[in-house]
Amino acid sequence: MKGCGLCWTEAELALLDGDPALVPDEVVWQFAWEVEDHFEPDEYGPAWRRLAHRVVGLLTEDPDSRLTMGLTWAGFSHWPEAERTALYAQVTDIVLRAASDEERHKDLGELIEAAAQLDQSMVPWLRLVDTLPDEVVEHLAEEWSDCDKASSTFGTWLRWTDPTPQDEVLEWLSTR
Repeated sequence: MKGCGLCWTEAELALLDGDPALVPDEVVWQFAWEVEDHFEPDEYGPAWRRLAHRVVGLLTEDPDSRLTMGLTWAGFSHWPEAERTALYAQVTDIVLRAASDEERHKDLGELIEAAAQLDQSMVPWLRLVDTLPDEVVEHLAEEWSDCDKASSTFGTWLRWTDPTPQDEVLEWLSTR
């Protein structure tokens, strides 16, 4: 795989081009955080397809919506349906496990923002939130209540518009 020589060693690029199971978590993390123009355009999407399940697995340990930001650049909406479905299932499972563990409720907002990168929309994930126990819904409503304020960290890595992630959440909050 070809990539930015300032950001990547030849050894790391070789790992990214090989068996995903052999890529260290730190390299998977760095890849997910990296912008697409640090790689050859025809290699970025295939690398994401190889590493997507590893990237999403990192969300379990350290929820971060920036980890899934590259899915848009990788053309996720055009991946084969089976691959998209499998990734949705993995992300949904991570969100539901966090929702069922009170100690992980603090991670839920960030996890749902990471999940929303798959659709470039909060709406499907807000529908999932509506199926969760009341205390979880209340926790998220409280967390996101200031999402439209300049001081809010909500949606830092959510880049879509029309409507914005903030607009989608504000609409959801208005139904509470």
